Amino acid sequence: DVYGYRATRFGNYYSDFNYAAERTMESVKYYYRLRFPHDEHERARPHRVSPLHYRLLENGAVFGEKFGWERVNYFQPGKESRRMGEDHRAWGWAKPPYFERMRQEHTATRERVALYDLTSFGKIEVKGPGALPLLQRLTSSNINKPVGSAIYTQFLNTRGGIESDLTVTRLGEDHFWVITGSGFIANDHARLLMHVDEKDGDVSIRDITQEYACLALWGPKARDVMKKITSDDVSNEAHPYLMTKPVNINGARVLAQRVSYTGELGWELYIPNNRATMVWDMLIEAGKEFGMELGGYKVLDPLRLEKGFKYFTVDITPTTTPYEAGLGFCVDLEKGEFIGREALVKQKAEGITRKLCTLTLTGTEEFVQIYGGEAVYHGDTLVTRVRSGGYGFTVKKNIFYAYLPIELAKKGERFTIELIEGNLEAEVTANVLVDPKSEKLKA
Repeated sequence: DVYGYRATRFGNYYSDFNYAAERTMESVKYYYRLRFPHDEHERARPHRVSPLHYRLLENGAVFGEKFGWERVNYFQPGKESRRMGEDHRAWGWAKPPYFERMRQEHTATRERVALYDLTSFGKIEVKGPGALPLLQRLTSSNINKPVGSAIYTQFLNTRGGIESDLTVTRLGEDHFWVITGSGFIANDHARLLMHVDEKDGDVSIRDITQEYACLALWGPKARDVMKKITSDDVSNEAHPYLMTKPVNINGARVLAQRVSYTGELGWELYIPNNRATMVWDMLIEAGKEFGMELGGYKVLDPLRLEKGFKYFTVDITPTTTPYEAGLGFCVDLEKGEFIGREALVKQKAEGITRKLCTLTLTGTEEFVQIYGGEAVYHGDTLVTRVRSGGYGFTVKKNIFYAYLPIELAKKGERFTIELIEGNLEAEVTANVLVDPKSEKLKA
């Protein structure tokens, strides 16, 4: 896996000499200085901000940085907004000081409703007669679905490994949006460009990330909030899970995508920048009746871990396949040829030798720091390492993902994990710990 060495990891903001020079000076600082896992860059900030930046400042946002964007890690209501830097150095290897705030944001998302600014999410427009053939060739899923479909899928390499994890939204017969993570925009944009074939027909590929704000409204009361700001029908019958359609919010045409990274009912709302503040203000006012909270990126990890959702570059990588990662439901071997199909056909016939599993620490409901990369033993034998982990506030358990040999990937199988706090026992659990039938997600 040479992903970390690719030039496509870097966005075009690195072509700004002053930015690159500032960031380089910070890198040199860590030559003899330990960088803690949750430390944030301090130099060359702010570089990119959401059109809602000043609304976030007013609400006590604590900002981190990703791909040049200032993003909210968490909120501290009633306190002055600030940018995180070497904060982790201050608290060392203990429980982070924002742990209880994460619990509040988590609880609001699971039990009421929470609003997230996800403007830094990548948005790539693929348009023209060659758009569908290109996307069919790159993805493991069938993209030839009705207009309005949102398709969760992956780009693969020839070995069947996962190169990108994203959503493709069909807005017209020859018009698609590719929605991806903030840190993967340049990588996914480059991959699309590299696989253009003139025989498919003309295709336009354009990064439109900075043209639209993205607000995520997630939680059991999300529909109640939506009903207060739009007269369009947002019932489950009219707007089911994985459907995308425009809704009118006070004259603004907002693209409402029924998806959720938290496993709760809700929408991602894609809003033209010049209408974003208006929509934000309406959501804030409408959400007061339902106890709505503001949420940041830090709490998304425990929410998605409880739901069994994966994160690209740690849980899924170019060396892991959809079948190994539990994403076989995204693979359509019958749609025709696509990159990686031959490898997946062979793997499906032969069977997988390892599997991504969900494990929880046993014997404690208290928070334990899991960073990823920790050794996992079966008896005295080192069998794997942790991919990602965190504390599940709903289930009151420390959760982590790890690839296990198929003979050990059984519910109830016990292991020892080597943590900074010492060796602790863990066991394999169900893959999805919250709402395993997705009844809340599809409500």
